[in-house]
Amino acid sequence: MFTLRAAVMWTVYDFPAYAMVSGWSTKGYMACPVCKEDVTSGWHAGKVCYLGHRRWLPWDHEWRKKDKEFDGNTERRLRPREWSSDEILEQLNRLDFAPFGKTKNVFDTLVGTILDIEGKTNDTIKARLDLERMGIRRGLWMNRDSDKARRDLAFFSMKPNDKKEFLKFVSSVKFPDGYASNIARCLRHDIVQVLYKFEMIFPPAFFTSMMHVMVRLPQEALLAGPVNYRWMYPIEMLLGELKKSVHNRAKPEGLIMEAWVQYESLTFCVFGRTKLAENGLARQRKDSSSRNHITPSSFNT
Repeated sequence: MFTLRAAVMWTVYDFPAYAMVSGWSTKGYMACPVCKEDVTSGWHAGKVCYLGHRRWLPWDHEWRKKDKEFDGNTERRLRPREWSSDEILEQLNRLDFAPFGKTKNVFDTLVGTILDIEGKTNDTIKARLDLERMGIRRGLWMNRDSDKARRDLAFFSMKPNDKKEFLKFVSSVKFPDGYASNIARCLRHDIVQVLYKFEMIFPPAFFTSMMHVMVRLPQEALLAGPVNYRWMYPIEMLLGELKKSVHNRAKPEGLIMEAWVQYESLTFCVFGRTKLAENGLARQRKDSSSRNHITPSSFNT
């Protein structure tokens, strides 16, 4: 008999599964596993939102003094503290794992809002009423004519013609594999600048936990390596390619398996043929060099 010990070297997960890995729930008012209880969160438009990204600005930055442009308050707090590894380990020993859940990602939140997609946008009637309650951004309040109230198109939302041009542009953009999703290329300072500028434009309902976690991803990438080696990006890309092969929803598994066998067969044929061609060319060069090789005895004629 002996005691078997195992260690987890690395894991691949998305943000909801982060709760199961870190032991910290990614839901509720303290969804950030790094900020923990020092996160700036509040209830807006029927959900928990995360603001206060001006805390990362220098202490004497002029935007800290602005109030109406943001959440109605000046910002006098320092950035959340950084926890040591011993402190984190001590906290983990006292925590229970949280259940798995779903959430939106940054792309869905941003594009769904600026394109004003129904069911995807965070610029909802509740978000507009929330702005009225907070007394900020009067230009985004509900437009009340007589006894009715309507939500006009926001200044940050695109009109139909603009949407067509935007979609054409997005469809034409191409990046090298792994480049667009490499969060290690971004600096925390740049991300913070983008977020607190967003706070001047979008309603508080826009800032879900996925928007806030962008502040923490660069530091995580520096500590643990590129995100695409640890998160679900490559796997999600593969699953997206496999889903394209499903033309009959009644038999998805069989169609995926058939497509994968075809892919493996074609890959084998391509690489096998290339290898055979390389071997044949190498033999031809060897035979040619042996026939044309001049030895010292050839001069003794």
